[in-house]
Amino acid sequence: MKYLLYISLFIFSFSSVANIPELKPFKTDYCTLFVDGTPNRPHLWRQCCFEHDLRYWFGGLASDQLKADKRLKQCVSKRAGATMANIMYYAIRAGHNSPVKHETHWGWGWDTNQRDFYQLLSNEEKLYITQELYKLPIDSVLRDEFVEFYQLNELL
Repeated sequence: MKYLLYISLFIFSFSSVANIPELKPFKTDYCTLFVDGTPNRPHLWRQCCFEHDLRYWFGGLASDQLKADKRLKQCVSKRAGATMANIMYYAIRAGHNSPVKHETHWGWGWDTNQRDFYQLLSNEEKLYITQELYKLPIDSVLRDEFVEFYQLNELL
């Protein structure tokens, strides 16, 4: 499966991508406007927030956003329990309705003049996103699970 992904990425890198807007470089502040863990374990759910930020980078449909928010909730629940997971989840969901948007809102990686935030990702965009993910200095197991969970490899 990995070899098919690499071959697809190689072929894609030489194909025409003129109709795909370019993604801004990925960045994270981990748990935006929230702590990354407890005083005794200051990075307890930081990895959960990292994955959430990664998903928000390239966006997609509103249903994809809900899936990402629920995944964050599940991840935090495993590390810190249901109470903390619910606090974070409902704060994030409420924040979607705020008129003030953080710079890393849903789909922030795309140029807003070229692409809607709540737009279905095309097959070409999914391959492009996967290619960009493989350039990031992140753990390969995390990256592969992320690609699989968000079905970025469904074309392979």
